[in-house]
Amino acid sequence: MAALNHYFTQLINIAQQRHHRFGVVLSGDSDWQDASIEQLCHAIKPESLYQLGGSIALQATKSVKFNKGQQLLGQECELLVCDFRDGIDANSFSAATGCVKGGGIIVILCDALEQTQGYDSAWFNQSLQKLLVIEQGSELPALPNINVTEMSPFEQQGIAVEKIIKVVEGHRKRPLVMTADRGRGKSSALGIAAAQLMQSRAIHIVLTAPSSATISPVFEHASRLLPDAKRGKNIIEWENSILEFVAPDELLKRTQAIDCLFVDEASAIPIPMLKKMVESHHRTVFSTTIHGYEGCGRGFTLKFQTWLKEQRPGSVFYHLDQPIRWASGDPLELWLFDSFLLNADLVEVPNAVSKPVLELIDKQRLVDKPELLRSCFALLVNAHYQTSPNDLMLLLSDPAIQLYVWQQDEQCLASILTVDEGRLSPQLINEVQLGQRRPRGHLVPIVLAGQLGLTQAAAQSSLRVMRIAVHPQLQNMGNGQLLIRQLQDMTHYDFYSTSFGATPELVAFWKSVGFQPVKLGSQRDQASGTHSLVMTLGSSNWSDRASEIFQQSFHYALSEGFQQLEIELVRSLISVNDASVENRGVGRLVQLYAQGGTNFDSVAPILDNWWKQAPHLANQLDDLFIRKVVQRWDWNQCAKAFNFAGYKQTEQALREILRSL
Repeated sequence: MAALNHYFTQLINIAQQRHHRFGVVLSGDSDWQDASIEQLCHAIKPESLYQLGGSIALQATKSVKFNKGQQLLGQECELLVCDFRDGIDANSFSAATGCVKGGGIIVILCDALEQTQGYDSAWFNQSLQKLLVIEQGSELPALPNINVTEMSPFEQQGIAVEKIIKVVEGHRKRPLVMTADRGRGKSSALGIAAAQLMQSRAIHIVLTAPSSATISPVFEHASRLLPDAKRGKNIIEWENSILEFVAPDELLKRTQAIDCLFVDEASAIPIPMLKKMVESHHRTVFSTTIHGYEGCGRGFTLKFQTWLKEQRPGSVFYHLDQPIRWASGDPLELWLFDSFLLNADLVEVPNAVSKPVLELIDKQRLVDKPELLRSCFALLVNAHYQTSPNDLMLLLSDPAIQLYVWQQDEQCLASILTVDEGRLSPQLINEVQLGQRRPRGHLVPIVLAGQLGLTQAAAQSSLRVMRIAVHPQLQNMGNGQLLIRQLQDMTHYDFYSTSFGATPELVAFWKSVGFQPVKLGSQRDQASGTHSLVMTLGSSNWSDRASEIFQQSFHYALSEGFQQLEIELVRSLISVNDASVENRGVGRLVQLYAQGGTNFDSVAPILDNWWKQAPHLANQLDDLFIRKVVQRWDWNQCAKAFNFAGYKQTEQALREILRSL
């Protein structure tokens, strides 16, 4: 053990000189691993030791379960011991590594690397071999070179702070967009800039983000520079200045003027909401992670930033690539990004693209050809910001999940992730419908059986499309529709389904390939701000009934739980393609109301009945009609939403709409 102790001492010395972090794998029996960890602990101060997973008795300052690594975010240690002998959670592990500061070490305890079970284990073990592997009874690996890196870690952050302040002091309608990998100091730059602005003037800054937990570093850095400030749960007050957190949906309801808007982790907020923020607030700063477990690949860059350049030509874009908590070229960060494909970027499409041809990819092929998996995963990350390291491991480990790919010249141009569902037993279906069981998986069959009462649907075989991703350069060309039809031709299921955060664009896409909505979730997703929508295709023996139930429940909920649903989404979900539905006359009473007679309460039931009998006319209905009649907003809500002076002017506008109808 003396040699091992000397090795650890040298490794820590090199890490501290380079301000880098290194990963060490201890592969051997449990007793040897535990004894080796004790040797390492001799070189590390106990207050700097954190533990993730396992039951080994260490004098750790903090110890969390293997799947609770997110609890270590925002904290710092010099040694992180990850005990994966009883399991690993990729999201938790990726998050926990961020707490190891430059000069620190991460040690992984695992079973012997050759004992692989499953494609996910094979992939992870391949990655572990790229770290410093210390095997029981074998020679110690070579130590890294010293290669000291010159550091100026706060230079870019200082520039970022200056650019944030200029958003307030400069011309209006020139938003700033800051992008970076995690650990580059974006959030702290927001906090520092907020404090400096609050000290220099009376200012009201609103900070929004997917959740209040996200903005904790912003508040911490602002508070550090404002020690005498009054600190509340989601607010900091200093003299005549305010920094407060407001959730995105609540922010869009507010009419109160503010001096500046900070949007942290903007890529996790739906783009329609971001656009409304730009239109409503003329001094805005957007900050977002574009890689890492919080990131979204280049989707935010390609979609929102493209729109922003068109609408706000004076926009400023700044990317931070200098880490603050460790030096550039950090070996642990490079390894982590490579292992969990967090650095998977989209490639340019070939000049000549052939007709899409979908193929099922064997998982062994994904393990053997990591570049193919990287290419496919880049598309999935780009298409869905919540794609995470756990999704990668689930793809490799779950036999029910399959990956279909359109590739050319060994580059992935489109990918479809599916999961096999259904074929539930009568007993299980009955228990689901009685609320006694909710088995893992089988998302759509459980919804159909438990919430719509469609027993037969849950007994049938079904394939759910979890994700579909087409390269952005090949979108809006019909490729997605063609690939979904090819998927149906290649497979044989009783019905197909999908579930996603509902937007008008996505609803239109799935309708274009024959899918129909059957269930809209009552709660908005905390991160995306959208309602989850289930759509299905096939099995005509119950699909008509499912559509009928959906229309009935949706029409009812529009004036209750879905009163705040976006107008275009309302249109996309209430419109149907049944051309046989006649436009029934709205009657003499409505004509009189349109011309200034009677009152709204007298005609409201008639108007409500009319649109429900002819829902295909939804695309012809004015926004005010949808808010007042379909979603039953009161007159004050309508007046505020459409900038009318009050009740009389709003009602006059509705009368004019009815005259045109």
